[in-house]
Amino acid sequence: MDLRGAVKEALGAALGGGAGAADAFAVERLGTRTTVRKGALETAHESATRGVGVRAFRDGRMGMACTTDLTEEGLRGAGARAADIARMAGEDTAAGLPAAEHRGVLAPPEGLDDPGFDSFDPAAGVEMARASEAAAFSLDARITNSQGATFHSSRSLVALASSDGFEGSFRRTRFGLSVVVAAAEGGGVNQRAHWWTASPRLGGLDDPEEVGREAARRCLRRLGWRKIPTCRVPVVFAPEAAAELAAHVADACKGSALFRGASFLADSLGKEVASPLLTLVDDPTLPGRLGTVAFDGEGVLPRRKAILEGGVLRSFLFDSYSLRRLAAEAPGRAAGGAPGNAGRGISGSTIVGTSNLFFEAGSLDPGEVIGGVREGLYVDGSMGHGVNVTTGDYSVGATGCRIRDGRLDHAVQEVTIAGDLRSMLRDVDAVGNDLVLRDEVSAPTIRVSRMTVSGR
Repeated sequence: MDLRGAVKEALGAALGGGAGAADAFAVERLGTRTTVRKGALETAHESATRGVGVRAFRDGRMGMACTTDLTEEGLRGAGARAADIARMAGEDTAAGLPAAEHRGVLAPPEGLDDPGFDSFDPAAGVEMARASEAAAFSLDARITNSQGATFHSSRSLVALASSDGFEGSFRRTRFGLSVVVAAAEGGGVNQRAHWWTASPRLGGLDDPEEVGREAARRCLRRLGWRKIPTCRVPVVFAPEAAAELAAHVADACKGSALFRGASFLADSLGKEVASPLLTLVDDPTLPGRLGTVAFDGEGVLPRRKAILEGGVLRSFLFDSYSLRRLAAEAPGRAAGGAPGNAGRGISGSTIVGTSNLFFEAGSLDPGEVIGGVREGLYVDGSMGHGVNVTTGDYSVGATGCRIRDGRLDHAVQEVTIAGDLRSMLRDVDAVGNDLVLRDEVSAPTIRVSRMTVSGR
């Protein structure tokens, strides 16, 4: 059965089983992934998945069931099980479908489905991976090894139907290329680095050779690394590191964190919590971007949300469950809120997520952001799990380069940068103009005026 028919079949079974309201969500995905290492094809993988998940609501209770059996019998069984589970579940007055005024489909999302996907030859992906890896090796003789270049492509179909009459579906494609290379330094120690490109359209990918060369440049920059003394200095976050900061702020603004009392921003709606230079946006409507959707996981019309605007906390992120629960328990935190950030798979209920999340670009060239630092640290990678969005505490391992007299100096590893997110956001004193929406979470170069760097 096709997905549009499958969700209707499962939905009808849930209602027939006694549910007062229900919805059914389905995903079908076809994907290929190939990896080349040192010019030779190492792995080739093709996958196909289909499934339907059902939510049934009955007397303030919710039940869920899923199936990968898309026969009439399998779909009816899933719908009936969801209704039966709802009968036995505990009462939760926040559970239910989204309000009708929030429903809608953004159609058609521009650039989301590449029409050339069906005719794309996976062998061409192998050649793109091979060319990317070869370009990395040819850049410098010190690039001595590779963990592979991987090309992947996929197309997904999403369909949703609910008992209040909502029906919607959309297709999306994704192409991606990534390279991981290694360079040798003294004592046989290898330094590794990677780079990547991804887009809903094949033509939206960066040039494969340039992806390989960028991976090599980043790897070479890590050679000859040294620790630096413990100090308190300006820290410049490269775009990929600044994107992690954006994700941490978004995590603290999710409705699920708010009603659990797990956000350092819980009581800050409408307040200035960051530098006026910072505006953080979640926008699921952008044409041709990886996080763009026609509707969210429960059929809510996608809308752009400014989470931070000029440093002021303007909005939180909700699905319909977290919004209802917060409105009942802490109405001030839900004021002016709207759903639209529901993520969903077939095996469970919705979760609060983001789409295309990014800090808006500033006015400075990245060289100017770095050039304003006499002594500091440039961070291009972090590791560890030392970020607590409940308290705002921040302490992570970092890699990057020392900044000396406004220029990048030697590579730095085995240091820890520490502070708290609230102070870090307020202490941002420069934002670069180099925003590229490379992934679902993006950022320009960002400078924090002062942080503790623990080294030797």
